[in-house]
Amino acid sequence: MRRADPRMVGALTLLETVVAISLIAMLISALLSFYTQSVGVREQAALAADRTQIARQVLERLASELRGCIGVEQWGFPGEQRLVGERRRISFVTAFLPDERLYDYFGTFDRLLPGQHDLREIAYELWVDPHNTAEGGEPLVGGIVRTEKRTLNQFVIDEEDPLQIRHDLWSHELGYLEFRYFDGVEWATTWDVTEGNPLPHLIQITVGFGSVSRDEYEDRDLDRFPLSDPEFALGDNLEHLDRYSTIVRIQAADRLFSSRLQRVGRQFSEQMGVKDGL
Repeated sequence: MRRADPRMVGALTLLETVVAISLIAMLISALLSFYTQSVGVREQAALAADRTQIARQVLERLASELRGCIGVEQWGFPGEQRLVGERRRISFVTAFLPDERLYDYFGTFDRLLPGQHDLREIAYELWVDPHNTAEGGEPLVGGIVRTEKRTLNQFVIDEEDPLQIRHDLWSHELGYLEFRYFDGVEWATTWDVTEGNPLPHLIQITVGFGSVSRDEYEDRDLDRFPLSDPEFALGDNLEHLDRYSTIVRIQAADRLFSSRLQRVGRQFSEQMGVKDGL
């Protein structure tokens, strides 16, 4: 009987070697694929977290200032300053607490800080380039611009003084901004009440990272999603994963719905004027 060569004990055949290499390659490929997918998921989660944080900061700042807005017709500002809102812009007068530095202790010979007014005029708007467009003719959006006027008497304001008026570009990543106003009965995309208590009861604020479309910017989307339909009162029924919304209750609004009565009365007067003109 022929004995096996001891040098061949435990050796692999060519077929076994090929199969082993193939299995190892499959395992390495699966590990690399899992690693790549994990990195992609982690990057998407980090991007979503960053966007959520940015949107939350903007919404919280805007909401806090709106909660302090007051319904006045004239407080040293030229003309009748009140809350005036459009779909992509809002301006209002709000009350601020003085800076923390004013509460510091000052000695007899210390130089005192200048006084501050507790009323400021704030405006937010979506900045859209009026001269250039993006691909496909879509609006070229540069972000959300915040304007603040700190001087109570606007007749003496120095437009070049950043301590009296300043313009800040907030989060250039944000390409969408929308305001909707509730008068106690129905929602609207504009607000301009001139008499009585000029404040809406609720304001919905929506910000987004995708740029506003041409149809949205020109309000043509309201033909498809009319506010008169309760289903679309707070927006369309499309899925927007990059948009964030909040609803702010205006504390100084009249609970007797005087702003609603003023709007209905104005609409009635305009309709009667048109009929009389005919």
